[in-house]
Amino acid sequence: MKLPLKNFLVYSGLAMLFLFNSCREDIILKASLVPSSDTIKVGQTDSITILTKTFFSDSLITSQSYSGIPIYQALGSVTNDEYFGKTHAEIYFQVVPPTLDYKFPSAPDSAFIVLPYSGFSWGDTIHSTQTFKVFKVADTLSKDSSYYSFTSKAVDRSNLIGSVCVRHNDFKDSSNVFASYWNRVLKIPLKKSFIDEIYNESQKPDSSALSTFPKFLNFLKGIYIEPDTNNGTVLHYFRLDGGTDYTRANILFYYTQKDTNTNTSTVKNTSFYFTSTYAAHYNRIIRSYAGSKLGSLLSSTNKSDSIMVLQNEPGLVADLKFPFIKNLPKTPINKAELIITEYSFMGDNKDIFFHPSRVYPVGVNDTGKTYNILDRYPLTYSSPLVFMDGNIRTMQLGSTTVNQYILNIPREVQSAIVLQKDTLHLRISGAANYPGAYRLITAGGKSFSNSLMSVKLNIVYSKQ
Repeated sequence: MKLPLKNFLVYSGLAMLFLFNSCREDIILKASLVPSSDTIKVGQTDSITILTKTFFSDSLITSQSYSGIPIYQALGSVTNDEYFGKTHAEIYFQVVPPTLDYKFPSAPDSAFIVLPYSGFSWGDTIHSTQTFKVFKVADTLSKDSSYYSFTSKAVDRSNLIGSVCVRHNDFKDSSNVFASYWNRVLKIPLKKSFIDEIYNESQKPDSSALSTFPKFLNFLKGIYIEPDTNNGTVLHYFRLDGGTDYTRANILFYYTQKDTNTNTSTVKNTSFYFTSTYAAHYNRIIRSYAGSKLGSLLSSTNKSDSIMVLQNEPGLVADLKFPFIKNLPKTPINKAELIITEYSFMGDNKDIFFHPSRVYPVGVNDTGKTYNILDRYPLTYSSPLVFMDGNIRTMQLGSTTVNQYILNIPREVQSAIVLQKDTLHLRISGAANYPGAYRLITAGGKSFSNSLMSVKLNIVYSKQ
Protein backbone atom coordinates (compact mmCIF):
# COMPACT_ATOMS: atom_id res chain seq x y z
CA MET A 1 0.00 0.00 0.00
CA LYS A 2 1.19 3.53 -0.50
CA LEU A 3 2.84 4.81 1.83
CA PRO A 4 1.98 7.97 5.04
CA LEU A 5 -4.02 23.85 12.50
CA LYS A 6 -5.77 29.53 15.48
CA ASN A 7 -4.00 32.67 14.79
CA PHE A 8 -5.15 36.16 13.94
CA LEU A 9 -7.97 35.60 11.41
CA VAL A 10 -11.58 34.51 11.91
CA TYR A 11 -13.84 32.89 9.37
CA SER A 12 -15.30 36.23 8.25
CA GLY A 13 -11.91 36.94 6.74
CA LEU A 14 -11.47 33.55 5.09
CA ALA A 15 -12.39 34.84 1.65
CA MET A 16 -9.20 36.86 1.46
CA LEU A 17 -7.22 33.61 1.52
CA PHE A 18 -8.29 32.82 -2.04
CA LEU A 19 -6.83 35.97 -3.54
CA PHE A 20 -3.77 35.48 -5.71
CA ASN A 21 -0.88 37.88 -5.96
CA SER A 22 2.38 37.41 -7.81
CA CYS A 23 4.81 35.18 -5.88
CA ARG A 24 8.45 36.07 -5.45
CA GLU A 25 11.32 35.17 -3.16
CA ASP A 26 9.82 31.81 -2.23
CA ILE A 27 13.21 30.15 -2.34
CA ILE A 28 15.64 31.54 0.22
CA LEU A 29 19.25 30.44 0.59
CA LYS A 30 20.01 30.71 4.29
CA ALA A 31 23.41 30.60 5.95
CA SER A 32 21.77 29.86 9.30
CA LEU A 33 20.82 26.37 8.16
CA VAL A 34 24.39 25.10 8.55
CA PRO A 35 27.58 26.25 10.30
CA SER A 36 29.52 28.91 8.41
CA SER A 37 32.11 27.48 6.03
CA ASP A 38 34.21 28.55 3.09
CA THR A 39 32.64 25.72 1.12
CA ILE A 40 29.08 26.97 1.55
CA LYS A 41 27.51 29.58 -0.71
CA VAL A 42 24.49 31.50 0.51
CA GLY A 43 22.43 34.29 -0.92
CA GLN A 44 18.91 35.25 -1.92
CA THR A 45 17.05 35.19 -5.21
CA ASP A 46 13.73 36.68 -6.31
CA SER A 47 13.61 34.78 -9.59
CA ILE A 48 11.96 31.66 -8.15
CA THR A 49 8.22 31.24 -7.73
CA ILE A 50 6.27 28.53 -5.91
CA LEU A 51 2.78 28.03 -7.29
CA THR A 52 0.43 26.44 -4.74
CA LYS A 53 -2.85 24.70 -5.52
CA THR A 54 -5.07 21.94 -4.15
CA PHE A 55 -5.57 18.73 -6.11
CA PHE A 56 -7.88 15.73 -5.66
CA SER A 57 -6.08 12.38 -5.77
CA ASP A 58 -7.94 9.05 -5.76
CA SER A 59 -5.13 6.80 -7.00
CA LEU A 60 -4.71 4.96 -3.68
CA ILE A 61 -4.64 1.16 -3.94
CA THR A 62 -6.26 -0.26 -0.77
CA SER A 63 -6.01 -3.98 -1.55
CA GLN A 64 -2.31 -4.61 -1.03
CA SER A 65 -0.78 -6.83 1.64
CA TYR A 66 2.85 -6.74 2.80
CA SER A 67 4.52 -9.12 5.22
CA GLY A 68 4.94 -7.55 8.64
CA ILE A 69 2.74 -4.52 7.89
CA PRO A 70 -0.74 -4.58 9.49
CA ILE A 71 -3.78 -4.07 7.24
CA TYR A 72 -5.89 -1.23 8.64
CA GLN A 73 -9.18 -0.30 7.00
CA ALA A 74 -11.62 2.50 7.70
CA LEU A 75 -15.33 2.09 8.40
CA GLY A 76 -17.75 4.90 9.09
CA SER A 77 -19.02 8.29 7.92
CA VAL A 78 -17.99 11.87 8.62
CA THR A 79 -20.90 14.14 7.69
CA ASN A 80 -20.27 17.16 9.93
CA ASP A 81 -17.01 18.68 8.64
CA GLU A 82 -18.10 22.01 7.15
CA TYR A 83 -14.66 22.71 5.68
CA PHE A 84 -13.73 19.39 4.07
CA GLY A 85 -17.15 17.94 3.27
CA LYS A 86 -18.26 14.33 3.73
CA THR A 87 -16.35 11.06 3.85
CA HIS A 88 -17.76 7.52 3.77
CA ALA A 89 -15.64 4.39 4.22
CA GLU A 90 -16.73 0.84 3.34
CA ILE A 91 -14.94 -2.50 3.79
CA TYR A 92 -14.79 -5.47 1.42
CA PHE A 93 -13.10 -8.68 2.58
CA GLN A 94 -13.18 -12.44 2.17
CA VAL A 95 -12.95 -15.30 4.66
CA VAL A 96 -12.00 -18.96 4.37
CA PRO A 97 -13.17 -21.96 6.45
CA PRO A 98 -10.98 -23.19 9.34
CA THR A 99 -10.08 -26.35 7.40
CA LEU A 100 -10.97 -27.86 4.05
CA ASP A 101 -14.03 -30.13 4.12
CA TYR A 102 -14.97 -28.53 7.44
CA LYS A 103 -18.26 -29.75 8.97
CA PHE A 104 -19.93 -28.10 11.95
CA PRO A 105 -20.35 -30.61 14.82
CA SER A 106 -23.84 -29.15 15.28
CA ALA A 107 -25.93 -26.36 13.83
CA PRO A 108 -24.67 -22.90 14.94
CA ASP A 109 -26.94 -20.95 17.26
CA SER A 110 -25.49 -17.55 16.30
CA ALA A 111 -22.70 -15.87 14.38
CA PHE A 112 -20.95 -12.51 14.41
CA ILE A 113 -18.63 -10.62 12.13
CA VAL A 114 -15.62 -9.74 14.28
CA LEU A 115 -13.52 -6.67 13.42
CA PRO A 116 -10.60 -5.94 15.78
CA TYR A 117 -10.42 -2.25 16.67
CA SER A 118 -7.02 -0.71 15.91
CA GLY A 119 -7.32 1.77 18.78
CA PHE A 120 -7.50 4.70 16.32
CA SER A 121 -10.54 6.71 15.26
CA TRP A 122 -10.62 10.00 13.37
CA GLY A 123 -13.34 12.60 13.83
CA ASP A 124 -15.93 13.44 16.45
CA THR A 125 -16.01 10.42 18.78
CA ILE A 126 -18.39 12.08 21.27
CA HIS A 127 -21.35 12.18 18.88
CA SER A 128 -20.44 9.00 17.06
CA THR A 129 -23.47 6.69 17.00
CA GLN A 130 -23.44 4.88 13.64
CA THR A 131 -25.28 2.05 11.92
CA PHE A 132 -23.38 -0.55 9.91
CA LYS A 133 -25.04 -2.94 7.45
CA VAL A 134 -23.64 -6.19 6.04
CA PHE A 135 -24.31 -7.69 2.60
CA LYS A 136 -22.75 -10.46 0.54
CA VAL A 137 -20.52 -9.43 -2.36
CA ALA A 138 -22.10 -10.43 -5.67
CA ASP A 139 -19.02 -9.88 -7.84
CA THR A 140 -15.69 -11.66 -8.08
CA LEU A 141 -12.81 -10.63 -5.82
CA SER A 142 -9.22 -11.77 -6.24
CA LYS A 143 -6.30 -11.35 -3.85
CA ASP A 144 -4.03 -10.93 -6.88
CA SER A 145 -5.96 -7.93 -8.26
CA SER A 146 -5.43 -4.28 -7.40
CA TYR A 147 -8.46 -2.44 -6.07
CA TYR A 148 -8.48 1.32 -5.59
CA SER A 149 -10.30 3.40 -3.03
CA PHE A 150 -12.85 4.26 -5.75
CA THR A 151 -13.43 0.65 -6.87
CA SER A 152 -17.06 -0.43 -6.61
CA LYS A 153 -18.05 -4.10 -6.57
CA ALA A 154 -21.64 -5.32 -6.88
CA VAL A 155 -23.32 -6.48 -3.67
CA ASP A 156 -26.56 -8.38 -3.06
CA ARG A 157 -28.70 -5.63 -1.53
CA SER A 158 -31.81 -7.80 -1.68
CA ASN A 159 -30.46 -9.80 1.26
CA LEU A 160 -29.32 -7.91 4.36
CA ILE A 161 -27.36 -10.48 6.37
CA GLY A 162 -26.47 -8.36 9.41
CA SER A 163 -26.55 -4.92 11.00
CA VAL A 164 -25.65 -3.13 14.21
CA CYS A 165 -25.90 0.33 15.74
CA VAL A 166 -22.86 1.28 17.82
CA ARG A 167 -21.24 4.10 19.70
CA HIS A 168 -17.52 4.71 19.88
CA ASN A 169 -17.27 3.11 23.34
CA ASP A 170 -19.12 -0.03 22.26
CA PHE A 171 -15.89 -1.62 21.09
CA LYS A 172 -13.72 -0.11 23.81
CA ASP A 173 -15.63 -1.33 26.87
CA SER A 174 -14.92 -5.02 27.52
CA SER A 175 -18.20 -5.43 29.43
CA ASN A 176 -20.27 -4.41 26.42
CA VAL A 177 -22.03 -6.99 24.26
CA PHE A 178 -20.19 -5.69 21.19
CA ALA A 179 -16.71 -6.28 22.64
CA SER A 180 -14.48 -9.24 23.25
CA TYR A 181 -13.25 -10.05 26.74
CA TRP A 182 -9.64 -9.98 25.53
CA ASN A 183 -9.47 -7.37 22.83
CA ARG A 184 -11.54 -4.46 21.69
CA VAL A 185 -13.59 -5.61 18.73
CA LEU A 186 -16.68 -4.65 16.81
CA LYS A 187 -19.11 -7.57 16.63
CA ILE A 188 -21.96 -7.47 14.10
CA PRO A 189 -24.66 -10.13 14.61
CA LEU A 190 -25.62 -12.08 11.47
CA LYS A 191 -29.05 -13.32 10.47
CA LYS A 192 -30.14 -16.93 10.95
CA SER A 193 -30.75 -17.36 7.21
CA PHE A 194 -27.08 -16.65 6.46
CA ILE A 195 -25.90 -18.93 9.28
CA ASP A 196 -28.07 -21.77 7.99
CA GLU A 197 -26.75 -21.26 4.45
CA ILE A 198 -23.15 -21.78 5.58
CA TYR A 199 -24.07 -24.68 7.86
CA ASN A 200 -26.08 -26.53 5.20
CA GLU A 201 -23.23 -26.21 2.71
CA SER A 202 -20.81 -27.68 5.25
CA GLN A 203 -22.97 -30.77 5.64
CA LYS A 204 -22.79 -31.70 1.97
CA PRO A 205 -20.39 -34.38 0.66
CA ASP A 206 -16.73 -33.65 -0.10
CA SER A 207 -17.68 -31.96 -3.37
CA SER A 208 -19.23 -29.07 -1.42
CA ALA A 209 -17.99 -25.50 -1.56
CA LEU A 210 -15.81 -26.17 1.49
CA SER A 211 -13.70 -28.79 -0.29
CA THR A 212 -11.25 -26.17 -1.67
CA PHE A 213 -10.60 -22.53 -0.90
CA PRO A 214 -11.31 -21.38 -4.50
CA LYS A 215 -14.67 -23.18 -4.41
CA PHE A 216 -15.56 -21.56 -1.11
CA LEU A 217 -14.57 -18.09 -2.35
CA ASN A 218 -16.83 -18.66 -5.33
CA PHE A 219 -19.64 -19.76 -3.00
CA LEU A 220 -19.17 -16.83 -0.58
CA LYS A 221 -17.54 -14.20 -2.78
CA GLY A 222 -17.00 -11.76 0.03
CA ILE A 223 -18.41 -9.66 2.84
CA TYR A 224 -19.31 -6.00 2.38
CA ILE A 225 -19.86 -3.62 5.31
CA GLU A 226 -21.22 -0.11 4.80
CA PRO A 227 -21.99 2.82 7.13
CA ASP A 228 -25.06 5.00 7.19
CA THR A 229 -24.11 7.76 4.73
CA ASN A 230 -26.68 10.23 6.10
CA ASN A 231 -25.31 10.29 9.64
CA GLY A 232 -22.00 9.76 11.38
CA THR A 233 -19.14 11.85 12.67
CA VAL A 234 -16.13 9.53 12.77
CA LEU A 235 -14.06 6.97 10.88
CA HIS A 236 -13.07 3.90 12.90
CA TYR A 237 -10.07 1.79 11.86
CA PHE A 238 -10.00 -1.98 12.13
CA ARG A 239 -7.25 -4.51 11.57
CA LEU A 240 -7.91 -7.39 9.18
CA ASP A 241 -4.85 -9.61 9.48
CA GLY A 242 -4.07 -10.58 13.06
CA GLY A 243 -3.25 -14.14 14.14
CA THR A 244 -6.17 -15.02 16.45
CA ASP A 245 -9.96 -14.90 16.38
CA TYR A 246 -10.03 -11.56 18.22
CA THR A 247 -7.12 -9.93 16.38
CA ARG A 248 -8.22 -10.63 12.80
CA ALA A 249 -11.36 -10.08 10.74
CA ASN A 250 -13.52 -13.18 10.76
CA ILE A 251 -16.99 -14.67 11.08
CA LEU A 252 -17.30 -16.36 14.45
CA PHE A 253 -19.95 -19.11 14.61
CA TYR A 254 -21.23 -20.28 18.01
CA TYR A 255 -22.73 -23.75 18.46
CA THR A 256 -23.68 -26.01 21.35
CA GLN A 257 -21.97 -29.38 21.63
CA LYS A 258 -23.50 -32.07 23.80
CA ASP A 259 -21.54 -34.74 25.66
CA THR A 260 -23.72 -37.86 25.81
CA ASN A 261 -21.51 -39.44 28.47
CA THR A 262 -21.97 -36.66 31.00
CA ASN A 263 -25.24 -35.29 29.60
CA THR A 264 -23.76 -31.77 29.57
CA SER A 265 -23.64 -29.08 26.89
CA THR A 266 -20.78 -26.75 26.04
CA VAL A 267 -20.93 -23.62 23.88
CA LYS A 268 -18.06 -23.58 21.41
CA ASN A 269 -17.12 -21.47 18.44
CA THR A 270 -15.35 -21.78 15.12
CA SER A 271 -13.85 -19.07 12.95
CA PHE A 272 -14.11 -18.48 9.20
CA TYR A 273 -11.27 -15.99 8.97
CA PHE A 274 -9.48 -13.49 6.76
CA THR A 275 -6.01 -14.47 5.59
CA SER A 276 -3.99 -12.56 3.01
CA THR A 277 -2.71 -15.91 1.70
CA TYR A 278 -6.06 -16.72 0.08
CA ALA A 279 -8.50 -13.85 0.72
CA ALA A 280 -8.94 -10.48 -0.99
CA HIS A 281 -9.76 -7.19 0.68
CA TYR A 282 -10.03 -3.49 -0.06
CA ASN A 283 -11.28 -0.24 1.43
CA ARG A 284 -13.70 1.91 -0.58
CA ILE A 285 -13.51 5.55 0.53
CA ILE A 286 -15.83 8.16 -0.93
CA ARG A 287 -15.26 11.93 -0.64
CA SER A 288 -17.80 14.67 -1.34
CA TYR A 289 -16.79 18.33 -1.17
CA ALA A 290 -20.07 19.74 -2.45
CA GLY A 291 -21.10 22.71 -0.32
CA SER A 292 -17.98 22.61 1.85
CA LYS A 293 -16.18 25.86 2.66
CA LEU A 294 -12.91 24.71 1.08
CA GLY A 295 -14.38 22.83 -1.86
CA SER A 296 -14.02 25.95 -4.01
CA LEU A 297 -10.25 25.40 -4.05
CA LEU A 298 -10.79 22.51 -6.47
CA SER A 299 -12.55 24.78 -8.97
CA SER A 300 -10.31 27.81 -8.43
CA THR A 301 -9.04 29.32 -11.70
CA ASN A 302 -6.21 31.20 -9.97
CA LYS A 303 -2.73 30.38 -11.13
CA SER A 304 -1.83 29.98 -7.47
CA ASP A 305 -3.96 30.02 -4.31
CA SER A 306 -2.94 31.50 -0.98
CA ILE A 307 -3.83 28.36 0.96
CA MET A 308 -3.56 24.63 0.31
CA VAL A 309 -5.37 21.76 2.00
CA LEU A 310 -4.54 18.08 2.26
CA GLN A 311 -5.78 14.80 3.69
CA ASN A 312 -4.57 11.23 3.79
CA GLU A 313 -5.31 9.79 0.38
CA PRO A 314 -7.71 9.35 -1.18
CA GLY A 315 -8.57 13.02 -0.99
CA LEU A 316 -7.10 16.47 -1.26
CA VAL A 317 -3.36 16.90 -1.69
CA ALA A 318 -1.21 20.02 -1.71
CA ASP A 319 0.09 20.68 -5.22
CA LEU A 320 3.33 22.71 -5.58
CA LYS A 321 5.10 23.80 -8.74
CA PHE A 322 8.56 25.38 -8.98
CA PRO A 323 8.61 26.81 -12.54
CA PHE A 324 12.07 28.42 -12.32
CA ILE A 325 13.98 25.68 -10.53
CA LYS A 326 16.47 25.36 -13.40
CA ASN A 327 17.69 28.93 -12.74
CA LEU A 328 19.45 27.82 -9.57
CA PRO A 329 23.22 27.20 -9.76
CA LYS A 330 24.41 23.79 -10.95
CA THR A 331 26.42 23.14 -7.81
CA PRO A 332 26.17 20.42 -5.15
CA ILE A 333 23.19 20.99 -2.87
CA ASN A 334 23.83 20.26 0.80
CA LYS A 335 20.30 20.82 2.00
CA ALA A 336 16.92 21.63 0.46
CA GLU A 337 14.13 22.03 2.99
CA LEU A 338 10.54 22.48 1.90
CA ILE A 339 8.77 24.23 4.79
CA ILE A 340 4.98 24.01 5.01
CA THR A 341 3.18 25.93 7.78
CA GLU A 342 -0.25 25.06 9.15
CA TYR A 343 -2.84 27.81 8.98
CA SER A 344 -5.17 28.01 11.98
CA PHE A 345 -8.19 30.22 12.51
CA MET A 346 -11.11 30.46 14.89
CA GLY A 347 -13.73 27.82 14.13
CA ASP A 348 -11.49 25.55 12.01
CA ASN A 349 -12.45 22.54 14.19
CA LYS A 350 -8.92 21.15 14.03
CA ASP A 351 -9.26 19.88 17.60
CA ILE A 352 -11.87 17.38 16.31
CA PHE A 353 -10.67 16.82 12.75
CA PHE A 354 -6.99 16.81 13.60
CA HIS A 355 -3.95 17.08 11.36
CA PRO A 356 -1.47 14.37 10.34
CA SER A 357 1.67 13.89 12.38
CA ARG A 358 3.67 13.61 9.16
CA VAL A 359 3.41 14.52 5.49
CA TYR A 360 4.84 12.74 2.47
CA PRO A 361 5.89 14.03 -0.99
CA VAL A 362 5.69 12.47 -4.43
CA GLY A 363 6.78 13.90 -7.76
CA VAL A 364 4.54 14.50 -10.77
CA ASN A 365 5.92 14.02 -14.27
CA ASP A 366 4.99 15.83 -17.47
CA THR A 367 2.12 13.39 -18.17
CA GLY A 368 0.57 13.94 -14.74
CA LYS A 369 1.64 10.60 -13.27
CA THR A 370 3.15 10.47 -9.80
CA TYR A 371 6.50 8.91 -8.95
CA ASN A 372 8.73 8.40 -5.91
CA ILE A 373 11.17 11.26 -5.61
CA LEU A 374 14.91 10.48 -5.55
CA ASP A 375 15.22 11.20 -1.84
CA ARG A 376 12.92 8.24 -1.08
CA TYR A 377 15.30 5.64 -2.56
CA PRO A 378 16.09 2.87 -1.85
CA LEU A 379 12.41 2.03 -1.38
CA THR A 380 13.16 -1.12 0.61
CA TYR A 381 14.80 0.87 3.43
CA SER A 382 13.25 3.14 6.03
CA SER A 383 16.32 5.38 6.37
CA PRO A 384 15.29 7.61 3.42
CA LEU A 385 12.03 8.32 5.25
CA VAL A 386 14.02 9.44 8.28
CA PHE A 387 16.19 11.60 6.03
CA MET A 388 13.22 13.27 4.30
CA ASP A 389 11.55 13.82 7.69
CA GLY A 390 8.17 15.53 7.17
CA ASN A 391 7.21 15.24 10.86
CA ILE A 392 5.19 17.98 12.50
CA ARG A 393 6.99 20.37 14.84
CA THR A 394 6.02 23.47 16.79
CA MET A 395 7.84 26.66 15.80
CA GLN A 396 7.76 30.34 16.77
CA LEU A 397 7.17 32.80 13.91
CA GLY A 398 7.41 36.26 15.40
CA SER A 399 4.81 36.30 18.19
CA THR A 400 2.82 33.41 16.73
CA THR A 401 3.28 29.73 17.60
CA VAL A 402 2.66 27.53 14.59
CA ASN A 403 2.93 23.94 13.44
CA GLN A 404 5.32 23.26 10.58
CA TYR A 405 6.30 20.32 8.42
CA ILE A 406 9.84 20.25 6.98
CA LEU A 407 10.71 17.95 4.07
CA ASN A 408 14.36 17.55 3.12
CA ILE A 409 14.56 16.86 -0.65
CA PRO A 410 18.06 17.82 -1.93
CA ARG A 411 18.44 14.95 -4.42
CA GLU A 412 15.17 15.74 -6.17
CA VAL A 413 15.98 19.46 -6.34
CA GLN A 414 19.52 18.73 -7.54
CA SER A 415 18.18 16.46 -10.30
CA ALA A 416 15.70 19.11 -11.47
CA ILE A 417 18.51 21.66 -11.76
CA VAL A 418 20.96 19.34 -13.51
CA LEU A 419 18.33 18.12 -15.97
CA GLN A 420 17.14 21.71 -16.48
CA LYS A 421 13.51 20.83 -15.86
CA ASP A 422 11.09 23.56 -16.81
CA THR A 423 9.11 22.82 -13.62
CA LEU A 424 9.62 20.74 -10.51
CA HIS A 425 6.17 19.46 -9.58
CA LEU A 426 5.41 17.92 -6.16
CA ARG A 427 2.30 16.71 -4.36
CA ILE A 428 2.07 16.43 -0.57
CA SER A 429 -0.36 14.26 1.35
CA GLY A 430 -0.65 12.89 4.86
CA ALA A 431 1.71 9.97 5.57
CA ALA A 432 0.17 7.35 7.86
CA ASN A 433 -1.36 3.89 7.83
CA TYR A 434 -4.92 5.17 8.01
CA PRO A 435 -6.45 5.84 4.57
CA GLY A 436 -8.95 8.69 4.51
CA ALA A 437 -8.00 10.18 7.90
CA TYR A 438 -6.62 13.60 8.86
CA ARG A 439 -6.95 17.01 7.29
CA LEU A 440 -4.64 20.00 7.15
CA ILE A 441 -4.99 23.64 6.09
CA THR A 442 -1.67 25.27 5.18
CA ALA A 443 -0.40 28.62 4.05
CA GLY A 444 0.34 28.72 0.34
CA GLY A 445 2.72 30.89 -1.65
CA LYS A 446 3.59 34.56 -1.25
CA SER A 447 -0.03 35.60 -1.72
CA PHE A 448 -0.73 34.40 1.83
CA SER A 449 -1.40 37.36 4.11
CA ASN A 450 1.48 36.55 6.49
CA SER A 451 4.73 36.17 4.54
CA LEU A 452 6.40 34.40 7.48
CA MET A 453 3.94 31.53 7.10
CA SER A 454 4.03 31.15 3.31
CA VAL A 455 5.52 27.95 1.90
CA LYS A 456 9.28 28.14 1.33
CA LEU A 457 12.17 26.12 -0.02
CA ASN A 458 15.36 26.80 1.90
CA ILE A 459 18.53 25.73 0.07
CA VAL A 460 22.19 25.51 1.05
CA TYR A 461 24.67 24.64 -1.70
CA SER A 462 28.43 24.42 -2.12
CA LYS A 463 30.53 27.09 -3.79
CA GLN A 464 31.65 26.51 -7.33
